[in-house]
Amino acid sequence: MKFDIWTFLFQIINFVVLLFILKRLLYKPIRDIMEKRRGLIEKTVEDAERAKKEALELKEKNQEELNNLSELRIQMLEKVKEEAETERKKVMSETEKEAKKIIEKEKAVFDIEKSRLEAGLKDKAIETVSIFAFKLLNDIADEELHKNIYRRFLDELGEIASDISKLGEKDETVTLDLITAYPLGDELMEFQKIIESRIAKKVNVNTTIDKTLIAGVKIRAYDMVYDSSLASQIDTLKLRLKETV
Repeated sequence: MKFDIWTFLFQIINFVVLLFILKRLLYKPIRDIMEKRRGLIEKTVEDAERAKKEALELKEKNQEELNNLSELRIQMLEKVKEEAETERKKVMSETEKEAKKIIEKEKAVFDIEKSRLEAGLKDKAIETVSIFAFKLLNDIADEELHKNIYRRFLDELGEIASDISKLGEKDETVTLDLITAYPLGDELMEFQKIIESRIAKKVNVNTTIDKTLIAGVKIRAYDMVYDSSLASQIDTLKLRLKETV
């Protein structure tokens, strides 16, 4: 086969022209398309990176919020525990105060009841002793004991007469009630003379016998009473026991 240089040159020229035409018609659009596609890819990658970054930031933010929520939950639990403990202590304190008040109230009631019972027992004991003393003295008392008490009474008549004189200062005659455990004979006359000499006035004596005196006498003048009987001494002893026991 014979090589034709002109044919070869013509083909080369055609090929170059074809490349030029292709470059003018296809290369630039294809390059533009490729550039756009590369830009789109890059944008997609950037968007993906940005989305990934945002996702990471959102994850970190969510994790931070979760951590904050967890910490807040712990703080709230601690606060609830503290409030519950405070409330428990408050309730316990109020309960203790209320229990203390109840105990004090019950103790006060018990003390009052105890004092009342003790006072009742004391009164009964004193009353029993006084009754026993009254019966004992009533059994052993006789007229001789009565006279001894009466003579002691006469020894103290001066002070009594002084009081009677002051009370009956404006009266010309003084009236006395003389209550005696046993009848008085000459002793009554003796009493009247002594009292009249002491007050320097006429004295009327009304006598009454009262066995409950056991022994001794009792004088009533105006609003005053002078009692030297054994029964009076028992009553005086009873009062002293109530005051001291």
